[in-house]
Amino acid sequence: MLWLALQLPQLPLEALGYADEATAIAITEHQRIPFLNDAAKRAGLQAHMSPSEARAVSRHIQLPPRQRQEEARTLRHLADWAYQFSAHVSPRPPDGLLLEIGGSLRLFGGLGALRQHITDGLDALGHRYRQGVAPTPTASWFLALAGDATPISKRCALRERLACLPCHVLELPAEHHQALAGLGLRTLGDCLALPRRDLARRFGRELLLQLEHALGERPEPRQAHQPPTRFHRQLDLPAQAHDTRAVAFALQRLLGELTGLLRGLDGGAQTLELELLHARQTASRFRIGLRRPSRDPEHLLSVCQHRLERQELAAPVIGLSLRVEQIQPLLPEPGQLLPDPAQLRQHQRQHLTERLGARLGEHAVTGLATAADHRPEYAWSHRASNETVARAPPGERPLWLLPRPTPLGQQQGLPCWHGPLTLERGPERIETGWWDGHDIARDYYQARAPQGSRLWIFRERRRKREWFLHGFFG
Repeated sequence: MLWLALQLPQLPLEALGYADEATAIAITEHQRIPFLNDAAKRAGLQAHMSPSEARAVSRHIQLPPRQRQEEARTLRHLADWAYQFSAHVSPRPPDGLLLEIGGSLRLFGGLGALRQHITDGLDALGHRYRQGVAPTPTASWFLALAGDATPISKRCALRERLACLPCHVLELPAEHHQALAGLGLRTLGDCLALPRRDLARRFGRELLLQLEHALGERPEPRQAHQPPTRFHRQLDLPAQAHDTRAVAFALQRLLGELTGLLRGLDGGAQTLELELLHARQTASRFRIGLRRPSRDPEHLLSVCQHRLERQELAAPVIGLSLRVEQIQPLLPEPGQLLPDPAQLRQHQRQHLTERLGARLGEHAVTGLATAADHRPEYAWSHRASNETVARAPPGERPLWLLPRPTPLGQQQGLPCWHGPLTLERGPERIETGWWDGHDIARDYYQARAPQGSRLWIFRERRRKREWFLHGFFG
């Protein structure tokens, strides 16, 4: 087994959306500042200051309280996203994840490629991280805390590598760390050099358990995270958004989390429910439908952006909510050495239809399809492009059909349209529709006009045998 640990040092800031904010932000808890962003550090603030000391250093500092529930929610969502890389994801509250990646190496092309996928995704989501890779969960966590990204691939190398790590990676009370420093124990190697019994007597069983877990000398079962079967994520914006372009930037992060979960579940989303949250008005709700389930983040973002572009904001936006109630199975497409032009055109048409539907409205873009009816007026319908259609009735049909038949004049019993018509083919008798009250009884002909046009005409068999023009051939 091989474990990858992700430690998120700025999670309290990231959970509130303040990590990359240009304004100086410092998180307060118990009248102290445990976390601050880069802008606050540049302003001269330091960790563990009191709020009053921070205000004395900078008048423009913002001091939001720590939200541990929001941090836990963000960590769960991040575990959902990480499920695409490993079937065994274990959150390590309050700010870490452990992924068993030994079974995923071949799928992603090796350790280097897998780590690159993970770090690229974390960068896109706006998270800062430290990582460690080792055969045991605790050893990988120690490496991450120490900032040592060089992986340990074999158990036989654990003791030598861990011996160099500082003692502050141990999760112990502050008084125990002070006692370790007082005894001159600076590294894990110093602790491992002492007799185990004496170490446990001085510092308790917890220190010894951590060392044994790290070395793989004692089993360390980790409960696997179970991802949800639906997606619901709300993101508060650090500042009010007054146009849809600022909203789209935040939406990209939500879609990144969604597509990560979809990859892990081997599924796709066909219907997205998006809400724009306002301060003093009800939320603006949108339903975005796709022709087929998808988990392509660029495609989903493009469709959502087209939908947002035609929407005027009722009020400034303070947050976003994205919901997918049903995650549908996404069947993999067979791999091909060379791209199939027909399949490529089909995907392009599908994406174009979805973008047009998002911009103009779902019901504004439809396709035409044949229906199982011999009556020309009822032999076609508006259909979605992904619906199956009935077989067209037999016989040649014109390209242009008039909205309603037009009466034709007659000369010596023959139909006329800009002159006498020449009947070239027919008759084709259509007599049907008695079950719905719109029955017809007609004899259809293909005719040639004096100017060369080909017409589709019919003779009414029940009303004085009149002639009518119904369509034009190309």
